[in-house]
Amino acid sequence: MKNTIMLAALLNIAVFAQGTFTDPRDGKTYKTVKIGEETWMAQNLDYHGNDGFLGLCYGDEPKKKISKPENCKKYGRLYDREEAMKACPTGWYLPSEKEWQALVDFVGGGGVNFDVAGKLKAKDGWEKYDFSGESSNAPKCKWTKKETDNRGRVIVTEYDKCATDEYGFSALPGGKGTSDNDFPFLYAGEIGNWWSSDSRGSYFLYIYMSNNFERVRIAESSRPELFSVRCLKD
Repeated sequence: MKNTIMLAALLNIAVFAQGTFTDPRDGKTYKTVKIGEETWMAQNLDYHGNDGFLGLCYGDEPKKKISKPENCKKYGRLYDREEAMKACPTGWYLPSEKEWQALVDFVGGGGVNFDVAGKLKAKDGWEKYDFSGESSNAPKCKWTKKETDNRGRVIVTEYDKCATDEYGFSALPGGKGTSDNDFPFLYAGEIGNWWSSDSRGSYFLYIYMSNNFERVRIAESSRPELFSVRCLKD
């Protein structure tokens, strides 16, 4: 039994090993995590370029001289697709669709759009979604629902949409920036979007998670939007 416990512990270390990386360009230190065979940054990138104009913090309005560095500190910086392709430091790069998919598969997805987002989301930093419409006894993310089938039997189903961050990936919802002048920034705290390096025709691919949805989605964008970046180690 003792040997079995030790082996399980070693296997856990092999698939979930944490560390740090200091970006030599600006001295910022990021948490890292090795999940399976790949090492990811465990925080959204916050690099603003040599000139200070690479990407934006959520809520920044340069023309109005409005700056929100506290949002970059919390959620990382938001980049357009072109910026995202060159934002990662030497030795790191923007992950492909295939590499994002491999991450989802490793944590139990087994394909596109599987319900594993909770295993990747940070435990804190996401706004709590009110699921009370699902059941009268529903708290914010976990509840039990009783239903009666056509034979009159009571079926009890337990629902759990709470973030567990089982692998230390700690996905945070940085929201997005848009080209809409009325609503240039949307959904911080509710939605996380991360660029991939791939495209389909004129559409750029990105990864999407939300506070009221268990799935990790690979989606497409044809607009000049600003999303978060997670870098993958060479």
